[in-house]
Amino acid sequence: MPYTRTDTEGPPAVEFDHASGAELTVWVGGPTLVGGFPSAGHILVVEGEPERAQELRQKLAERPDTQIYEEVLTAENGVVVRWHRFNDSRLNGPNDLRTWQQYFPNLRQTNEEQHCGRRLGELLDNWASQEMGHAIKALHLKLRQGDPLAALAGLGSWLNQLETIELMLPWPKETMGEVETFLTEQNFRQDLQTAALWKRDPIATRDRLLEEKERELQVLLASTQLLTRDCEVLEAEKKSMRTEIEKISAQLNELRINQDLTQEKIQQSENEADELKIQQKDLQQECQRLISDKTITLQKLQAEEATNVNMRQALKNLFPIEIYRENNVNLGELDEDSLIIHYVLHGREPARLKTYKELYNELKSSLKKCEEAETKLEQLEANFGLAKQQLETLKDIFARLAEKSQPQRAAEEE
Repeated sequence: MPYTRTDTEGPPAVEFDHASGAELTVWVGGPTLVGGFPSAGHILVVEGEPERAQELRQKLAERPDTQIYEEVLTAENGVVVRWHRFNDSRLNGPNDLRTWQQYFPNLRQTNEEQHCGRRLGELLDNWASQEMGHAIKALHLKLRQGDPLAALAGLGSWLNQLETIELMLPWPKETMGEVETFLTEQNFRQDLQTAALWKRDPIATRDRLLEEKERELQVLLASTQLLTRDCEVLEAEKKSMRTEIEKISAQLNELRINQDLTQEKIQQSENEADELKIQQKDLQQECQRLISDKTITLQKLQAEEATNVNMRQALKNLFPIEIYRENNVNLGELDEDSLIIHYVLHGREPARLKTYKELYNELKSSLKKCEEAETKLEQLEANFGLAKQQLETLKDIFARLAEKSQPQRAAEEE
């Protein structure tokens, strides 16, 4: 196990000039004697023992450049630490009795507590926010309490400003090995004269920074290449989208033209439908008028038919049908109506001319009226059939218009 000096052995082996006031020394575990602190410069003490922290506050009350935190350091905030107390207070910390007894056989544990740890980097951030007027050019760390590796890991970005580290406690061999590996990786080298002191190697630090910059440069180049490819892909997608937009715009214009044409056709169809409705209404009125005329004509014909029947019946009562049949043997097969007509046309005698002439004129007039009535009836029936055909045509046209307008209205609604 490497051995480092303790506070009881006198002043540190290596002293730093803090007269400029531009450097900060962090003590993790305050020295036993206040005289162990440098006389100038900024000092920050992190003490895990409450009694010792209170004692240091009282003894350093006149040092405005000194600040004391009562904390146990861990690599991350909030980590619970089991804090062991021994009869040798220098060894108080996270290492248990079994770890220390192989080096200190007479050591005895007096108590055990639990503490919630904090990062050293956070404490330095708090100190820097309170000391805004002071620019720290270098940071020095003296470790004499707790877990040194946790204190170093908790520095964060402050590790880049760390210039020297002094390991002031004989930690176990395993702990020291881990700490030395960590410091070597961070480009610190052990002082040739003082084994407990580690200094930053400026050449190795510069090389490490150059390597980091080179890695950052390679990452930036790779990112640039990826961004370039992404830009090319985006440009291609942009061109494709422009082409698609132009195509869609052309389709939209075509659809608008078709929509206008469709609207015109719909308007024209609606106008035609209105005209057809008017024609239908006129035809319905004409049909009603024809039906009324037909009814009147039928009533007249029925009345004339009834009159003719009455006249024929009257002639039958006045005309000697049987005598006329006997006098005209060749007319024996004719019925009474035919005999009367034959007499009117061919067989009137002078003595009865006036009477039969009147009968003949009346009969002829009745027949003519009947023929005219039948002609009118046939004409009305023909007109009625034509009107009925036109109505069927209109119904078919309206049905087609309805079928045609339904898809167009559905398209407009969509």
